[in-house]
Amino acid sequence: MQKYYKCQYRFNATHSFDYVKEHEHQHTFTLTLYLTEPNPDTPILFTEIDKAINAYLKPYRHCILNELPQFAEQVPNIENLGDFFFGDIRKLLKEYDIKLHQLDICENPLCIYQVSDRIHLANPHKNDLEKLM
Repeated sequence: MQKYYKCQYRFNATHSFDYVKEHEHQHTFTLTLYLTEPNPDTPILFTEIDKAINAYLKPYRHCILNELPQFAEQVPNIENLGDFFFGDIRKLLKEYDIKLHQLDICENPLCIYQVSDRIHLANPHKNDLEKLM
């Protein structure tokens, strides 16, 4: 049985798929992290993790993602954001001896991108999607 913690973060940001100013639009992105600690006897210090993740996300809040250097060469869509965040946040959490197994990024409840290293966890919005169909 796999046991993990699920932590969610939200940030508002603007982006455009073609770098045209008139096509910019805003989203409230939801980032869901699935975490485990290597030693079950060692509790996760959520306040420290929360501070670290919020500090990491600070440059992405209330900005135009296309203007950030990390997205100068690639469109800041949820796929590229998810891949980028997964690598960075995974390294960040490693400093706290926490493993990031999966990251979900959502720009609306119907558009979720999941990045995982080896497992595929259930979509947190699956029931919401089924209700709409």
